[in-house]
Amino acid sequence: MNRRRPEPFSVSDSHLDRRAFLRRSLWAAAGAGLVMGHNMPAWAAGECALSDVPRTLVNVMLQGGADLRYLFMPAPEHPDGAYIELIWGARRSLYDASYANFQQMFDAEYLRVSDPLGGVAFGVHRVAGWLADQFSRGNVAVVANAYCSRNRRHDQSILNADAGEPELNVLNFDRSGWGGRLVELLGDGINSVELGESVSTFNKGSIAGERLRQVVHAQDMRDIALASVDDGSPASRRNVLARALGAYYQGRGAETADSKPANWPYHTFFRHHDALREFGDRINARLGQCLPLPDALAGLQLASEGFAQQCRNLFDVCQVPDALNLGVLSMSYGGWDTHNNQAAEIGRNLGDLFGEGAGLATALDEIGGLPYLQRPARKQLVFCFASDFGRQIVANGAAGTDHGRGTYSILLGEAVRGGVYGELFPQREASNDGSGRVPLQTAGADIEGLTSTDRILAAAADWVVPGAGAVTFPDAAQAGNEPGVDLGQIFPAV
Repeated sequence: MNRRRPEPFSVSDSHLDRRAFLRRSLWAAAGAGLVMGHNMPAWAAGECALSDVPRTLVNVMLQGGADLRYLFMPAPEHPDGAYIELIWGARRSLYDASYANFQQMFDAEYLRVSDPLGGVAFGVHRVAGWLADQFSRGNVAVVANAYCSRNRRHDQSILNADAGEPELNVLNFDRSGWGGRLVELLGDGINSVELGESVSTFNKGSIAGERLRQVVHAQDMRDIALASVDDGSPASRRNVLARALGAYYQGRGAETADSKPANWPYHTFFRHHDALREFGDRINARLGQCLPLPDALAGLQLASEGFAQQCRNLFDVCQVPDALNLGVLSMSYGGWDTHNNQAAEIGRNLGDLFGEGAGLATALDEIGGLPYLQRPARKQLVFCFASDFGRQIVANGAAGTDHGRGTYSILLGEAVRGGVYGELFPQREASNDGSGRVPLQTAGADIEGLTSTDRILAAAADWVVPGAGAVTFPDAAQAGNEPGVDLGQIFPAV
């Protein structure tokens, strides 16, 4: 299924606003072969109606404020020995008390990798072994000293991350998210597909009162349709309800269509019922022609069953992207507010996300085996990991870390140029800050946020469609950027 394209236009159309002009320009480029979209009808491929996954950003929201400084650690041979001594003192309570020194802890807890851009060695936590492997393969970009919010409040910072507006200070959830704005740019028929339990601000569009117009909630791709009667268990509660509701909507729908005026507000319910039933039945029919869930995904056991289900959904979305009119994807994983017992809690979470044989590793391995027309699905996905905020760089007294501001941004996919962008362990953290304090010796000190995440995400949006970043993130060009960091290098193919 081709992405829906606007009608031809002339650059002399003075009434076009900048957003509409750019949208039409982008699709004019697509028509000239400059943008890779679906160029073959889904049904032309035969069995399973194969359709290539378009370039798709997958937003993975880590709710609660993930301590990604725990995920990464400087290697013992780090050139600044004073930094090693100070970070060990600042964070040693997060590790087993039996470790005699930093070297012993590092060897036990971390896998050594080397930054292909700067050549500096550092550690990735062992529970995230698959992530370490992907970094070594050049598929992971780590943007250091990033920020998606300027405060330490969960609600405001989650909103800022979802909206793609780090400077936002108004707690109003009736606003657009960056995923919603991106799919609007891609076309009227393109959707933001939510794989988690609830639809977040990330998915919302820019039209007040119609913010969910281009959203599909795919909490369970194998149970997405309205209930139908199952002949195998006619007396089940599900079947009783399915028969009752089916009869009601079938009978009352026709009755009200004839007896009620066109502006009767409750026509909406009948229209929604018909649309939802048609949509769900179509997805079921398509998936019925495709591959069943692989055993590795069907039996996937994670600490978070919710995230395991999202990984199953991800596989199925990649089988029928055209049926969903896929534009962007949304996933989430909660439980990162690690004020105490951090090693156990964050270790569990990181293992689910990034462990060998765990969630994303299993999903992407199976997605890598899907048939395709021209472009393998795995190569068409880029994962953007976001969190409400970072954690403080000095551990608290309960073997945890408290709310911070600065963090790391992680982009993962075969399309990225892997490496570290920015100073991963800034020397300033081990130096006097001008007020007589050293951040690594000061409770409450943050990672200093220098690079705004809307700049990072704008670069990712440009990978989807060149020029999309400036429209989706209109303030990105004026946002913070760490000196010397060229985010445009993350996506060399753009």
